[in-house]
Amino acid sequence: MGLREYVIRRCIYMFMLIIAVICFNFFLFRLPTILFGANPISLMLSDELRRNLTQDLLEQMYANFGLVMNPDIFDWIYMFWRYVVSMFTGNFGISFLSKRPVMESIVERLPNTLLLMGTASMVSILLGMWTGIKVASNPGSRKDIGAITLTLFFYALPYFWIGMVLLMLFGYMLPAWTEATFGVAIGFPQFGTISYEVWEVARIHPLGALMVAADVLFHLVLPMMTLAIGAFGYWFLYMRNNLVTVMTEDYILTARAKGLDENQVLYKHGLKNAMLPMVTAIALTLSGLITGTVLIETVFSWRGLGRFIFESLIALDFPVVQAIFLIIAIVTILANFVADMLYGVLDPRIKYG
Repeated sequence: MGLREYVIRRCIYMFMLIIAVICFNFFLFRLPTILFGANPISLMLSDELRRNLTQDLLEQMYANFGLVMNPDIFDWIYMFWRYVVSMFTGNFGISFLSKRPVMESIVERLPNTLLLMGTASMVSILLGMWTGIKVASNPGSRKDIGAITLTLFFYALPYFWIGMVLLMLFGYMLPAWTEATFGVAIGFPQFGTISYEVWEVARIHPLGALMVAADVLFHLVLPMMTLAIGAFGYWFLYMRNNLVTVMTEDYILTARAKGLDENQVLYKHGLKNAMLPMVTAIALTLSGLITGTVLIETVFSWRGLGRFIFESLIALDFPVVQAIFLIIAIVTILANFVADMLYGVLDPRIKYG
């Protein structure tokens, strides 16, 4: 089977998997209604208010959220059809909590999550790979053992704990020390995505856009450092172990026997093959770029999708959670597809069959 046939087959499988995810996503968040007759509108209304509403008003409320009172099998088919059609037009319904379109809220928070996860992933991947390559050239050395020990220590720490320690050190203790020593509090913001004071001034200042960008980056430092420190160990160990394994292959011994420089052997022959499993691992992080990290965004009150998921779960706002989970699934499926295609580019020896 050639590459063309393989791509066509993978596209068909990907399409079938997306259809299955759409169906699963629809029924998963409606199981309480299907099994127990749970009423999502009751979460929004008090008992007294619900008793005072007329039947017509209740039906109108259900219709506004794409629901049907006491649905039968035909109502479920209609709701599923409406869900699929609306989804392909970017309409994921109305949030029970904010009463706003779900997609509007997602688009509003998505740039913050992409900024946080994108910078943290880039820093952790590049630093982890670079460090892994450096120590893999001489496995078993003191440098290698020391790097592994230090990395395993940080890798074992929970993300939220790292975040709270950085918050305590650079958000509370550093400003207190600098104010006591120099009379000026110098430290990083303790919460939020932007300072309210900066936002108010930026709205009327000619350089308001630059002020907002600088303040957002200032707020970004601590959550980005938290994620980068937590993820660094994974990328370091993954790169180091892959490269150490590759460097024991026969073609590496052949390259050395030809008299090639050790750097040529490492980077030209070893690194290219060690990058193959890294492609899949990096591709799978794309879903994390969309969803963010729930705990970190909650610890730092970062206004992204991760915190949005947490708030929606607490409020049982299933239209929001349903939409975000669907986006996660589709992005993960597409990322796996891209990784499979890149395998053939990085290593032409791979056979498709």
